[in-house]
Amino acid sequence: MADILDKMSPDKKVRLINAAMKEFGENRFDKASTNVIVKEAGISKGLLYHYFSTKEELYNYIFDYAVKAVALPIAEQIGLEDRDIIRRIERITKLKMKILNEIPALLDFSKTMYAGMDYEEIKKSVEKYNPIPLDMYYSHNIDSTLFKEGVDVAIAIRTIQYTLERLGEIYRVQRNMGIEPNMDHIFREVESFLAHFRNTLYK
Repeated sequence: MADILDKMSPDKKVRLINAAMKEFGENRFDKASTNVIVKEAGISKGLLYHYFSTKEELYNYIFDYAVKAVALPIAEQIGLEDRDIIRRIERITKLKMKILNEIPALLDFSKTMYAGMDYEEIKKSVEKYNPIPLDMYYSHNIDSTLFKEGVDVAIAIRTIQYTLERLGEIYRVQRNMGIEPNMDHIFREVESFLAHFRNTLYK
């Protein structure tokens, strides 16, 4: 399916997407203002309504764009054949951080876009663009023999995920404070934490 914004100049498209994600992320749909969006994007309201006849149409486009921005690269690069779950988690985490760095407002928008949706609805929206079920990301084809005897593999994986989610929260706070995160530093932190988990949990 063709992108409705394909005929908009690339720089305006990027500005509009980021401005809309930021506004919808901060105020959710009901309170979000298209006046704020066009001002932030540096485009006219007439241009916005040339592509979207309602705020709801714009929101639905941004929602799908956000899902695709993450789902498609993960579908291509997740590497479920790699049975080393720590290496797989590193690949997924770095990919997500790279995407968030390219689309700064995506993190805030993702905090609100799934509000009110249950897990099955979220799965359905993601799997529309990524045929790999969400449940498989961190559970399918894992070599549990890599772990030390006595380690609860499921809990270990969740602990790693929660730790990296905390790093993502620090990244978001820095963005909100106007601090440009150093991606090389963040990647090194991810690698350091995962090296610690590898030494602690693996044989």
